[in-house]
Amino acid sequence: MTQAARRRTVVVAAAAVVLALATAAFVLAVGRGGSDAAPAGDAARFAPRGTLVWLHVSTDGDREAVSRADALLGRFDSWAALRDGLLQRLSGREEPVSEDDVSPWLGDEAALALVDTGGQTAGSLVVVGVEDDTKAREFLDEGSAKKSQSTYNGTRIDTYGAVSVAISDKHLLIGQNATVRAALDRARGQGSGLTDDPVYRRVTRDLPDDRVADAYVSRDGLRRVLMPQGGVVGTLAALLDQPGLQGASAALVPEEGRVRLRVRSALAPGTKAAPSFTPKLLDAVPEDAVAYLGSRGIGDTLGNLLLSAAGGTQSGGVAAVLGRLRTELSKETGGALQRDLLSLLDGEVAVTALKAGSGGGAATQLALIAEVRDATRTGGVLRRLQEPLAKLLTVEGEGAPTWSTQDLGDRITASTLTIPNGARLSYAIVGGRLVVATGTDAIRAVASADGGLAESDRLDEMGESRPGEVTSLGLLDFSQLLELGEQTGLSESRAYLAARDDLRKIRAVGVRSHGDEGETTAEILLSIP
Repeated sequence: MTQAARRRTVVVAAAAVVLALATAAFVLAVGRGGSDAAPAGDAARFAPRGTLVWLHVSTDGDREAVSRADALLGRFDSWAALRDGLLQRLSGREEPVSEDDVSPWLGDEAALALVDTGGQTAGSLVVVGVEDDTKAREFLDEGSAKKSQSTYNGTRIDTYGAVSVAISDKHLLIGQNATVRAALDRARGQGSGLTDDPVYRRVTRDLPDDRVADAYVSRDGLRRVLMPQGGVVGTLAALLDQPGLQGASAALVPEEGRVRLRVRSALAPGTKAAPSFTPKLLDAVPEDAVAYLGSRGIGDTLGNLLLSAAGGTQSGGVAAVLGRLRTELSKETGGALQRDLLSLLDGEVAVTALKAGSGGGAATQLALIAEVRDATRTGGVLRRLQEPLAKLLTVEGEGAPTWSTQDLGDRITASTLTIPNGARLSYAIVGGRLVVATGTDAIRAVASADGGLAESDRLDEMGESRPGEVTSLGLLDFSQLLELGEQTGLSESRAYLAARDDLRKIRAVGVRSHGDEGETTAEILLSIP
């Protein structure tokens, strides 16, 4: 095994330890809750200033937040098996692990830090609160392989394979030997800890007292550790990234029937947050939309989402197409058409995913909706765009894309670009608004929205009733998303089928963000009725 592979293995093992200890807290919390006090927070002083990623979990079974988290998790059928499996993995034993093995020594917090080692792979440090040092060591010894023992400045360090363990100030420290020794130095006041980091202190001030977990990621942690992961983690990291970002925190608060996640981002001095707007396009988003995301202009949120969905900053996908389109427009019109096109989208913009068709043939169409100041001028700009866009999408040997028009009724005419591979892109002016969609069904749905989300109770369910000024607003109907996924082959995945019943318990996801110079805050809500 290479050194990098060994380090990756240690990081995975360390993450499992934190999850297992958090699990133990929920196991022990049943029937014990009663306090609304803030969670213990001493663990952060062991992590270094400049930590890339920090994950902190409350393991205090006397807190109401932990009990509420246990109640929510108890609704998921797979939770019991996951809980027992993680506890057993923590011990390294073949036989099952009970709460009696953990409760005598477990303290009030557990955390994981991914730290910069100067190389390509992050180091790791697990910090766990300990009530009884002796019993904690006995628990690790009983399920672990042979160990070696050493001392560092008077503190005992036990090494199990590639992992070193020490106890300092009622905290168990687990990681590579170098990260454990550095943590012991910080415990003695030598070197700066995470609590000395001004960005960390800035984004973690005023965290909700009723949180069950919190996290922190620096700019380098986001871009070097999380975004390269791809998948869900990479996509979420891409959405969080923005110009001038210095770091961000997240706090997880369990509530009755839902989970609230607050994300606060710190921006460099002089950096302006995304422009704000008061949502007015909600009435054009059909009430049964699968998803909706609103912002002012095609800003970083929508741009990052499109780039991530298309493969990030790779040479293909949306990034490459937009780059070639910009070059083509500049060549054709000296940049004038490019400026005209962007000016059409500098106000409120809504992007929505809609279910088109019915039964087994149902599919998803995307629609972008934007207010326009002058319908005649907008129509002219889009007609001038048709020829350069067709040239851009021409593939040698497959023929050129073609434009056509279609009367959709109610004095709505759609112009559609058809690419030889069968893909289509349509646009129309609907009630003084520009609608660009991947099919005319979506344009018809927007035209007949008749109040849409603005007059439905879906935003009320997500705590978004009468949204005021925001920098972004979004809603995802998770149940519809799963239904569409199954119609397009998701039900053939064994992993999905194993988790399907649990995933169906999540009804919807909502998001709202706001900000000003130097800072943005987002509230994300998961509905689990």
